[in-house]
Amino acid sequence: MERPAGAEPWGKLVKVDSGSGAEVLLVNRECTVGRRKGCDLSFPCNKLVSGDHCRIVQDELSGEVWLEDMSTNGTVINMSKLVKKQKHFLQNGDVIYFVYRKNEPEQSEYLSWNGSKGGGGTGTSRQKEEKDSSDEFDCSHSKSSDGASVPKQLGVIELVRKDKGENIKTDKMEESLTCIICQDLLYDCVSLQPCMHTFCAACYSGWMERSSLCPTCRCPVERIRKNHILNNLVEAYLQQHPEKCRSEEDLKSMDSRNKITQDMLQPKIERSFSDEEGSSDYLFDLSDNDSDTSDISQSYLTCRQCPGYRKDMSQALWISNPHPDEGVAKPLGEGPSTSSSDFQCPPHGSHIICTCCLQPMPDRRSELTGQQLSSQQCMVCQRPFCHLYWGCQRLGCQGCLARFSELNLSDKCLDAVLNSNNYESEVLQNYLSSRGRSWREMLLEGLQAVQQGVYHLSDYRINASAVLCYCCGLRVFKELAYKYRENIPTSELPASVTSRPDCYWGRNCRTQVKAHHAMKFNHICEQTRFKN
Repeated sequence: MERPAGAEPWGKLVKVDSGSGAEVLLVNRECTVGRRKGCDLSFPCNKLVSGDHCRIVQDELSGEVWLEDMSTNGTVINMSKLVKKQKHFLQNGDVIYFVYRKNEPEQSEYLSWNGSKGGGGTGTSRQKEEKDSSDEFDCSHSKSSDGASVPKQLGVIELVRKDKGENIKTDKMEESLTCIICQDLLYDCVSLQPCMHTFCAACYSGWMERSSLCPTCRCPVERIRKNHILNNLVEAYLQQHPEKCRSEEDLKSMDSRNKITQDMLQPKIERSFSDEEGSSDYLFDLSDNDSDTSDISQSYLTCRQCPGYRKDMSQALWISNPHPDEGVAKPLGEGPSTSSSDFQCPPHGSHIICTCCLQPMPDRRSELTGQQLSSQQCMVCQRPFCHLYWGCQRLGCQGCLARFSELNLSDKCLDAVLNSNNYESEVLQNYLSSRGRSWREMLLEGLQAVQQGVYHLSDYRINASAVLCYCCGLRVFKELAYKYRENIPTSELPASVTSRPDCYWGRNCRTQVKAHHAMKFNHICEQTRFKN
């Protein structure tokens, strides 16, 4: 039922990138949007808009407003949620993209919110980032139902509430039950161990094929378990809010994509070794492989130091990026005394497989009698690597095995280095930059403090000469960086950093990955609550 003429508008659509006058007042209870000329808000020149694209409806009793999508491609809300063939409740300040062009440049807009005529809305100011498109709405103007001229890039809907100008408050329960991947209520949810972050089973099924790290905190995932308690909470919540249920089509699609039907281990990742070249954790996923690479059958393995070694045969069997003058072993860096170019493998000699390049090398670890360190395996995880022995030839290898003091970390190693806390990590980076120090200088200074007994690492064996793989070295580097940050005098840090109260959970806090919590509380401290 339409409202009588002269009724007060209950909301308005505002063009996000223009000044005053570029708005459409919403008076009728239902406003239709589409390419069809009979729509209240029509875009007849834009073929990307469906004939009946969507409609915006207000409930006369509760005052709630929702958008019901009827289009082919869907409607994007706030650059994050795709509404397709379903309803979405709108809030004041929501940005609606009837046509979304992903490859257009991003820009910022400052919006002034003012109540409509006779409305009780309050004014606030927000900054919105959006992607605009030159052909997002091809028509320069179109007519609304009241004859007003409509700008071509309508995007922001402002809801003017009659009930004393109350703002629509975000449902805290809904926030807690929302999957960060699909930005919708959890469905058949699973929790990751050990971090215990929760996602829809279908959403994480797609994620785990690409990464073994948690989407929220980037912690390595060990197990995936069904979360029956949260599933029951979601079911109870939907009984109270049936309008927020997913469509049957959406549920069927999620069921078909779900590959987690029971509690399971994190699957191994089959990936190209050059997928993450230059990334500080490019070797991280390799640590998820629980197989012993030295157990591979030795019958056909030949390495560069085997009699009758043929370069073309090796290239046919192993993934590598050989040097042009490959043919004899070439020690890189400080190799062991036994690693000489004149060494030749004995007949049927034992080999081990490099975890990084998957090429065989002679197993000479037993020859290190009397020597403290092996140059063929990491002293922490005991996995074999060939970089110190003769130079790893995998494309993109940054030095898969090295002494801790010579570890070749990239400049990105300081990103989220402190327990994945971006704020605390940025404080450390700013401190180093202000004093002209690099991450390597911090590493050497930290190792000196370890040698002097000032810092104490969890593994007492670690020192400057410890032979570590890239993955273990990065993990120990993060621990050393925390010790370094912990020992910075408060007088050398900004007041905004030192004035924050300590978080009860300290360095063990799981919420410190969230920007607001990290900025509000100090997490360079020990846990003080529930320590037992």
